[in-house]
Amino acid sequence: MRRWIVGAFVAVLSTSTLQAESKTGVRLDLVNYKQLSEEIHRHHGRVILVDFWGDFCRPCKEKFPYVVALQRKYAAQGLTVITVSIDDLSDPEVRDRVHAYLQSQQAVTRNLLLNEKPEVWISKLKMNSVPTMFLFDREGQMINRWNGNEIHLDQIEKRITELLR
Repeated sequence: MRRWIVGAFVAVLSTSTLQAESKTGVRLDLVNYKQLSEEIHRHHGRVILVDFWGDFCRPCKEKFPYVVALQRKYAAQGLTVITVSIDDLSDPEVRDRVHAYLQSQQAVTRNLLLNEKPEVWISKLKMNSVPTMFLFDREGQMINRWNGNEIHLDQIEKRITELLR
């Protein structure tokens, strides 16, 4: 009986989540570093732009609408945009805030939230600031990396169009 109640509760939660996602088309998934790597590999054959950002980061939010626009503009040609929030999950409201922001931006991209402590992924990604963006070619090789003030969106778009040819 108890197992049935738990199963029914999970089914109700899953259904409400799916309905919310289907209305907005915006989804946010928790991942660890390994799952993030697997996600990038899953899009082999496409050009991939990975945008690391934070809800706390004003420059990230200023660039974010442009990143979403790149997905809309070039998805049919082979671009996949993956946004990765690095917000602190110890804040119980952070997931809702990040998801609300993604919805406000109509970010129908692959949206992830890292669920590991920064020391796990900072050293692996060699990140020292956000926003940070990585660009991968169709073979999965990292072609470019931009940090903070180095991010010039017109140059990123130019590089993307070169890789999509």
